[in-house]
Amino acid sequence: MATEATIKRNAEAIYAEEEAIAAEAAQVADNLALTPDKLRESYRFLAQKYRHAIRQLIKLTHVSDMFQNKLLKAQEELERRNAELELAQSRLEEANQALHQLSYSDALTGVANRRRFNEYLDQEWRRALRKQSPLSLLMLDVDHFKRLNDLAGHQHGDACLRKVGAALMTSIRRAGDLVARYGGEEFAVILPEAQSDWLMTFAEDLRMTIANLGIPHQASPYGVLTVSIGAATAVPLERHRVGDLIAAADNALYAAKEAGRNRVSLATISSAK
Repeated sequence: MATEATIKRNAEAIYAEEEAIAAEAAQVADNLALTPDKLRESYRFLAQKYRHAIRQLIKLTHVSDMFQNKLLKAQEELERRNAELELAQSRLEEANQALHQLSYSDALTGVANRRRFNEYLDQEWRRALRKQSPLSLLMLDVDHFKRLNDLAGHQHGDACLRKVGAALMTSIRRAGDLVARYGGEEFAVILPEAQSDWLMTFAEDLRMTIANLGIPHQASPYGVLTVSIGAATAVPLERHRVGDLIAAADNALYAAKEAGRNRVSLATISSAK
């Protein structure tokens, strides 16, 4: 198939031929020495050449139209494939985002998993250290969970953990707060820039929210499923480590359990063992 450059060259040649025919016709007209018969013969010859040039031009126009149609179809095909590629890329990005989200989510409860907890706590610790702002942490443990599993079965226990996770998720209001499953029946809540007085009020609200779910628990002295909560807060210093905040919250959780469970206890980072 002829290329656009070839078509252009052929068209220029035909136009040049037309100009040559016109110039030759003008010369014949100006030649007064020609007899009428010779003049008619010259004009017939020029007419043949001109008709030939016209036929070539029509043929060339047809080829040009075919070329343009093919070019248009090729462009449409390219646009279609580009659209398909963009759609495929968009779907791939969505799939990658979903996979990324799954890699940070606990499969049972849907809250953040331990990996996400570790990364986010480290990130907020460094930010709090840089800004010298408070960082708070709650550690929650479902009371007498092993007994609940033994009495009602693991499926019921899993359903209870899902309800606890959902209740915690609906209780947080600030964009920077994070609920995570720390392991087993233990949950954690990271609360950037939370002061200790507000922290205790919020932790007590969480404790009551879980108790008010009214999930039956025959092995609990309270008759319903409850949680013990350990709270810790700190303005990080260079000598501190993020593990110190976890240890403080864990110590507070231990104190809440020792005091009878279904309660909140607070520890400072300096009291972490």
